[in-house]
Amino acid sequence: MYNRYIRNDNGSYTRTRRVIQDYVNQYPSIQLILDLHRDAAGEGSNQMRTSATVDGEPSAQLMLVMGTNYDSYPENLSLALKLHAQLEQQCPGITRPLQLRAARFNQDLCPGSLLVEVGAAGNTHPEARRAAEQLAEAIVALAEGTAREE
Repeated sequence: MYNRYIRNDNGSYTRTRRVIQDYVNQYPSIQLILDLHRDAAGEGSNQMRTSATVDGEPSAQLMLVMGTNYDSYPENLSLALKLHAQLEQQCPGITRPLQLRAARFNQDLCPGSLLVEVGAAGNTHPEARRAAEQLAEAIVALAEGTAREE
């Protein structure tokens, strides 16, 4: 789901929550909800940049962020761990460590809800796209049951 009307400010999670709830109500069989962000760490010329390599080209890194303050947290964490492992199998170094936070990030609305940071403010658009392509491939592999086992 993409909603071009959601701005990145203090009320974004509240507005996003309403949109997600509407989709979950309309499509109760939804199995995956992705909330995509970039890490806005740093300011001005000191913007953080994450770094990986995909097929010899520079790429941003991905980071899965899990809220822990809701009942379906273990189910979402399991999915996040599987996705993290798949990403590292297909492209070592593409992920930053999975981050746990005492929050919900709207992940309580539906099992299969993940927050993914695609690079950081210092990454270029092509770097973010390379990382996002790896994310898409990993999701497809998990969905099709073709994920690589360690």
